[in-house]
Amino acid sequence: MRRSWLRTTLVPCIALGLAATAHARSLVPPEPEPAPIYGGTVVEECGWPTTVSMGGCTGTLVHPEVVIFAAHCMFFSGGGAPPTVGFGESDFAISREVATQDCTMFPNWIPEESSYGTDVAFCRLAEPVLDVPIVPVLMGCETEILQPGQDVTLVGFGLTEIGEYGVKHEVVAQVNGFEGTEINVGGGGTSSCNGDSGGPAYVQLEDGSWRVFGITSRGVSGDCYDQSIYGLIFEHAAWIESELGLDITPCHDADGTWNPSEACTAFPIEPRMGESGWELGCAQARLSGPSATCGAAFEPGEETGSTGAEDTGLDGSDTGDAEESTGGPGGTAGESGATGSDEGTTTGASTSNGGEPPQDDDGDQVITCTCRADAPTPGAAWLLLPLLLGLRRRRSLGARRR
Repeated sequence: MRRSWLRTTLVPCIALGLAATAHARSLVPPEPEPAPIYGGTVVEECGWPTTVSMGGCTGTLVHPEVVIFAAHCMFFSGGGAPPTVGFGESDFAISREVATQDCTMFPNWIPEESSYGTDVAFCRLAEPVLDVPIVPVLMGCETEILQPGQDVTLVGFGLTEIGEYGVKHEVVAQVNGFEGTEINVGGGGTSSCNGDSGGPAYVQLEDGSWRVFGITSRGVSGDCYDQSIYGLIFEHAAWIESELGLDITPCHDADGTWNPSEACTAFPIEPRMGESGWELGCAQARLSGPSATCGAAFEPGEETGSTGAEDTGLDGSDTGDAEESTGGPGGTAGESGATGSDEGTTTGASTSNGGEPPQDDDGDQVITCTCRADAPTPGAAWLLLPLLLGLRRRRSLGARRR
């Protein structure tokens, strides 16, 4: 099942995929093959559990029913998408597999400079993942942390500097600056590489909590040693929520306004650490209390009126170590009632050089793949993945933009 999405998409679309790759390569002069530089370390069991494998790309669980990844991962497979999402630390030994219900890429996305900033897609899962602690999307005033020099953590299943592929790695890199509605990170040997496409970039807030903000799009050159360009999830929250009718930002409205719901609580304090196993959904020993990063915490009653976080053990007991987890992160522990699909630009006070890119929400314009499990099997066609997904991390859209 690990490679089953290729059996549903590559054979019927292989000619289209090859044509698309040729088209993408014609946009810029050919570049050298990428050096296998990533510069990170292997993630321990249950570390960053919301970083998932998508059969040649990487994705991020941002809601119990929603995984976000890159549009080019669908484009270069002929508009197809993985019928399953793999949870675990290795693409070759998945700990848990969840079927997708359908997948959608940004309307009319094509591998051209005009589509920079819109390299985003999402899959709705066939069943919710309710036991994996979710790191919330960076939103509203929280986005002000994305300044040059800020440390961020990149995670993915892509190529490493020693040629390893398909094993989840993490690396700490720095923000270099914004490029329109995208962000430039890493370089000097710490970056993302082939196979990390669609994967996340995380940042730790001053209160110690974590947020996910990035979607791996491409490199600035054909060398993984160099910087990477990431899309910004908060730029697309309104579109994603309006398409799904789900609230992926339970602490904010989709335009970044602070509006916490009852789901704005119980987020992991140490998502990078494996504190349990997959049989427990990678449960965290310490979870936050109601988030108060951009305003007052949600207060359904006096008993939940505190803005401080509370530490809980795996059995839900209080550990008493409240100081380390004050001001818990915002995010999604379960499905929220509000859709939060307000239209508008989701930017922080100092995050983006430009506004929200034009978005066409016409349903006829959206490229959607409803995955099937009964498609013919292409045998070893998956070996063509590096060619079909030539853009997914480097090469044609990797032309320098500086």
